[in-house]
Amino acid sequence: MKTRREFIEASALAAICAGCGAFNIGATRGRRPAPSETLNLAVIGCGPMASGNMGAFMKDPRVRVTHVCDPIAESSYHGYNAKTPLGRDVFKRRVDKFYKTTATKSVADFREVLADPSVDAVQITTGDYWHAIMGVEAMKAGKHVYCQKPMTLGVSEGWAMIAASKASGVTFQVGSQQRSAPEFRQAAEIIRNGLLGECRSCTIGLCYAHNDGCKQNYTRDCTPSPVPAWFNPKDSMWDLYQGPAEHWENNAYIPAIHAPVCWRWSSRMGNGSIADWGAHHFDILQWALGTELSGPVAIENVKTDIRDPNVVNRYLDQAKTYQFDIVYADGFRAHVGDLETIGFNGLKFHGTKGDLFVTRGKIVLPEALKSWKESDLKGSDVHLYHNVHANGCHEMDFTDAVYEGRQPACPVEIGHRSATICHLANIAARLGRTSLKWNPKAERVVGDEAANAKLVVKHHNGWSI
Repeated sequence: MKTRREFIEASALAAICAGCGAFNIGATRGRRPAPSETLNLAVIGCGPMASGNMGAFMKDPRVRVTHVCDPIAESSYHGYNAKTPLGRDVFKRRVDKFYKTTATKSVADFREVLADPSVDAVQITTGDYWHAIMGVEAMKAGKHVYCQKPMTLGVSEGWAMIAASKASGVTFQVGSQQRSAPEFRQAAEIIRNGLLGECRSCTIGLCYAHNDGCKQNYTRDCTPSPVPAWFNPKDSMWDLYQGPAEHWENNAYIPAIHAPVCWRWSSRMGNGSIADWGAHHFDILQWALGTELSGPVAIENVKTDIRDPNVVNRYLDQAKTYQFDIVYADGFRAHVGDLETIGFNGLKFHGTKGDLFVTRGKIVLPEALKSWKESDLKGSDVHLYHNVHANGCHEMDFTDAVYEGRQPACPVEIGHRSATICHLANIAARLGRTSLKWNPKAERVVGDEAANAKLVVKHHNGWSI
């Protein structure tokens, strides 16, 4: 029996999603191996991020990578430098060499992986546009899920993934690995325990400019071109690669968005650097504020170049430069901008005892806290989730949680809330809004139905949740 509040919230969600399909999720309960058993893992999506995640899993003696899956068998035009050979057959050779076997299965279609009862867990390291459909189907099949961030392409997909997680009871880890890093945990504990004094604001810089992440060598060519051989169009791999993303005219291949990694710069497939790095840093912001299962009440002072025709065309429709504020109910305000605008990649919390800066591998404390150590926290203080592995391995934390029958450092609900902030900023930019008011309980934009309509992700080509 639903409470009145649950009924109202469910009704609101149903109203938003009218016409986009109901979340009728029936699921198989996930198998949890005994301590003496091996966790069989399938890797879905064989790109650069997948390579690092898979490498961490292979180093864990409890895990065996049994399947590698991607529509692309092999492409040399891959990796963050556009020069690295990747794809399912490249991964198979690597896994076979590691285990000294030839038994690793190389699969093109993820549905074959999910139908295999020998697979206990999946690593989803595809483009953002695939995360929700693959994640929901994996959970329905009883597979534990390690899913890269940002968890979703849009807000409605998060609702579906949460529903599937609750129905299946599987362990779900979002690849927001900063939660497993000690410097970010320490920063969040300092803020949560008031050790920085009164802290009312934060400045956040997000890394990577438009289509130039890691100084990659990918083309900006938006001319429709022949589909490259690595997609094997005769075997429908090109269509499978695009999946639920709306096709361009005549099912065209656009190098600037369809070349590996470039998908992030089309809203049909990704959400630009706001979501790429926002999913990381907003997750830490929420952790520090204790709002990771809630969220802000407004996005304000939105300024981007997303509507500048000299910067953005109909194919590359993400912001290169941007600024906006994330505002919370208690008045806390985080000012966000791109790397060139802000001047750093990370979070700088401003307190009455000084500034605390944290980025990957580094935390800089103000003079008043120079001698602070995490061991100084008292039993009555806030102690945040602690990844027990010395190297902060996010993948091993996931494996721990599978064996122990619990959720890991960054479960689905937290990944959803972090991604939602990214989506709200992008919705405001695409609609030309300077601000949006947000109700984090109802998960609705207040007084803007055009913005609410943008919460719902539309899937294409016969794919749906």
